[in-house]
Amino acid sequence: MENLFIIFDPSFLAYVWPKIKNGVHLNIEHLCWDDVSVFLKDLAEGRSWAYRAADASGRYPSGLFEGRRFWLGSKEQCLLLDRNRKPKETNETWGEFYSGEYLNALLRREKEFGGNIEEWHSLLQRDELMRRVVDADNEAPVSLSYTSLQITLNVTKFTMPKSYEITLGLCLPRTCMAEDVLSIINFSIMINDNLKTIRTVSRSIKITSLRHVENSYDIKTDIGAVTLILITLTLVILSIIATVVDLDLLKLKSNNEETSFDLQKYNCEKKIVEDQRDNVFKVTSPLETKEETLSMKNFYEFKKAMREKSMPPSITLDVMTAEGIPSCKRCGKYKKQCVNPMQMENIPPCPRVKYNSCTSLTTEFQRKDSLWKSLLLSFSLKHSWMRIFNTTMANKDLAMVHGLKILAVLWIIFVHVAVTVNTIAENGGDVNDHNNVYYILSTGTLAFDTLFFASGLFSAQHFFYLKGRNSAKELVNMGGLCGQTLQLLCFITNRALRLLPPYVYTIFLTSTLARVSRDTAALSLPERDYINCDSYWWRNLLYLTTLYPREEQCMQISWYLSAETQLHMFGALLCLLIANKKHRISAALAISLLLGATAYDVVTAYSDFGQRVPNAFALYSVMISRPWSRAAPYVSGAAGGALLHAAAGDCAVAAITSYCFWAVTVVTLTASLAVPLAASGWVSAGTHLAWPVALLWPALICATKYSATTRRLLSSAPAAGASRLCYGALLLHGALLRALLLSADTALCSRFVCLLCYFAGSTVVTLVSALCLSLLVEMPGCCLLRRLSDYTYR
Repeated sequence: MENLFIIFDPSFLAYVWPKIKNGVHLNIEHLCWDDVSVFLKDLAEGRSWAYRAADASGRYPSGLFEGRRFWLGSKEQCLLLDRNRKPKETNETWGEFYSGEYLNALLRREKEFGGNIEEWHSLLQRDELMRRVVDADNEAPVSLSYTSLQITLNVTKFTMPKSYEITLGLCLPRTCMAEDVLSIINFSIMINDNLKTIRTVSRSIKITSLRHVENSYDIKTDIGAVTLILITLTLVILSIIATVVDLDLLKLKSNNEETSFDLQKYNCEKKIVEDQRDNVFKVTSPLETKEETLSMKNFYEFKKAMREKSMPPSITLDVMTAEGIPSCKRCGKYKKQCVNPMQMENIPPCPRVKYNSCTSLTTEFQRKDSLWKSLLLSFSLKHSWMRIFNTTMANKDLAMVHGLKILAVLWIIFVHVAVTVNTIAENGGDVNDHNNVYYILSTGTLAFDTLFFASGLFSAQHFFYLKGRNSAKELVNMGGLCGQTLQLLCFITNRALRLLPPYVYTIFLTSTLARVSRDTAALSLPERDYINCDSYWWRNLLYLTTLYPREEQCMQISWYLSAETQLHMFGALLCLLIANKKHRISAALAISLLLGATAYDVVTAYSDFGQRVPNAFALYSVMISRPWSRAAPYVSGAAGGALLHAAAGDCAVAAITSYCFWAVTVVTLTASLAVPLAASGWVSAGTHLAWPVALLWPALICATKYSATTRRLLSSAPAAGASRLCYGALLLHGALLRALLLSADTALCSRFVCLLCYFAGSTVVTLVSALCLSLLVEMPGCCLLRRLSDYTYR
């Protein structure tokens, strides 16, 4: 059996090597020839270091047909021999005494010890010469390197449905380049088939790729890695300085600036009170600075009196009720969203409060500072932390979006963990069989559908919120068709620009980690981020990844970001048509897109049905990476956002109708999860439409009738923070989990319990990294855009 599977046989090579000549029987560089000759000569003569080097190379283990495809040997043992190698002049002891009578006498005495280790150690301690000989025997006279080869092996007489992809680790002299290693392996295969087995085995072997693997990565020669480190250090320093300034540990503002800050704060709060002057009191516009100060003093005295009497204003932005008196609790600008908890007929529901430009969230800077100081404060860790865990939303009834995002992102991380682990698992099995990874991928496509649905729902709501808050002329200083067009462009580009800073940083990080894994990991994945991210990064920044071949894709998740951005453009157009009363046109476009996406997915899934793929990454591309089929869940989410806008926070549905909707929802969701497991792949393609449609009713009812409950559960700081970290986790998890799993330098466990362990560890690392990314890049980037737009508007 070993003759059937053997690829590199150093023992047989050591026997044949003295009988061949370089340039006649094989052609390798002279330096490589000399070092390999030393290695094989010492192996034939029983040198310890040569045995260790040969042992560090991988060979056939039992269980190939059960998935044991990684014949890695020991990278650590090979590189340890290389690190312990001494200069050539210190290895003269062996050549001087190898053929001498003294050494032969010592070796005979060693045999007479009969395995008595204590006597042997005693001899080494007493005899300096013997100690030198033993040390020289264990020291490699040539520099060694570890090489990882990808080999296609077919061992049957008739053609197999698929060949076995073998990863073989070799420990050879460092002077042997890739062409030399290829020549040596092919020569070893040839002499094994023709001389050793005399063609008694039928097999076909082809080397597809090879890599030299080092113990550590030389980061000094990597311009991208050095740039990433410098950028990270700059962001950390800026964050520390901005935090010190924000905490007033370092005074950078004058008394005039403090006065201007108080005046600005007063003007903002005054404007809010003016909008409700019929319910509270009337504030006159100040004319001079002295009068401003006096009015401000009266205003704050009034607020103090209100607090002392526990009488909050009739309209608040984010103030809880005092002593049972109901208030808006910032449930949004929509009517009837805030339920009257005491059922008091004389207290109306939340009115539509028109916010102005100065009523931003409490976590926003409202200081009238200089431009540079305001931009510096955008990097404050305190400010970024408050934004991440901020529980104030323009519409708190949309808190269920937090739950959808968290569920979908965790689901996606688990899918990617399963794909990566199965590709480098010791017993991954055939991915075309109905094993763990097949089931996970067949239902994992619904995770992306959930994320697309939540994105469409939130984008539609956000669009109608902006339309109700400001007119096109107020936003772009232009009305009519041109104003509507510019408003649409601003809505689209604002989101794209907001997502770019963490996206750019993650592309740098992904490319660097991919190069580190390529140069230091014994195992490898089919993805080529170390090349694609350097060559095609601009496609990611323009969100055009889906327009190019999958083989040229940088980052596994980039197809989602590109597809979601393109659908965001189309969804914004639909919302604009709905806002302008073009219901028939928008409905026709939405239905056409739904039916077209569903038909495309069914046809594509049917064409892919029965196709055999070599690994889990290829199966992922077949089953999940279908960008154009994601239009159905996104448009369904946008339709849900339009329904919520039309409902205005109220959903008056009869009890029987509600029960029927819930029954249909539960049956549809359960069937969507069960169909991919029980039926063929192309039949399960219909779930791309059934799953998001089934999510419409829970989304509508949780944002209206059960909005108070969902607010309590999902508007907490941990839930809001986890939701805001989902974008960073989505960007980072692929690069991080690949770097972590490949660093093991061994085949992994593919059992479901092992997958859960890998998933738990990867999730913790991803969330911590996403928090750092959000604190240093994402939140400061959003704040910078807001500050720049504010100063531009002024």
